Amino acid sequence: MAATDEEDVAVAPSLLLDRAAVQVSSAVQKVLRGSGLTLDRWRILDLLADREGMTMSEIASAVVVTGPTLTRIVDDLATKALVHREVDAHDRRRVLVHLTPRGQRLRRSLQPAVAEAEAAALSALTDDQRSTLSALLSRLTGTPATG
Repeated sequence: MAATDEEDVAVAPSLLLDRAAVQVSSAVQKVLRGSGLTLDRWRILDLLADREGMTMSEIASAVVVTGPTLTRIVDDLATKALVHREVDAHDRRRVLVHLTPRGQRLRRSLQPAVAEAEAAALSALTDDQRSTLSALLSRLTGTPATG
């Protein structure tokens, strides 16, 4: 018997994950419109917000971009005075990226709307389900959940 209803057709987990990611990312991108930030640029600002600097490889790994792509993004953010680079005082071979005060202000101004957009994109889930989803994705990716 052939399945005729869409709900009767099994969907691969990879496709479901992609659909969910597109849904949440699209909601965040709408918030970022007009800010001069792309989703990747936002993720980097948000990542750096609570840190005293990160290496390029740490950032690339955390936001899942290639080294050359990250270099272009950080160059752009530095040109806009949202981040700055400095040589690590403990290991002069490493360069650390920091938010500037301007970057901190921009991140602070956008963060509530981004969080609201993410929550709205996941509004079909209860608070407990969102927590469970976050914990499961965190476990699946080996990445600590942020909220």
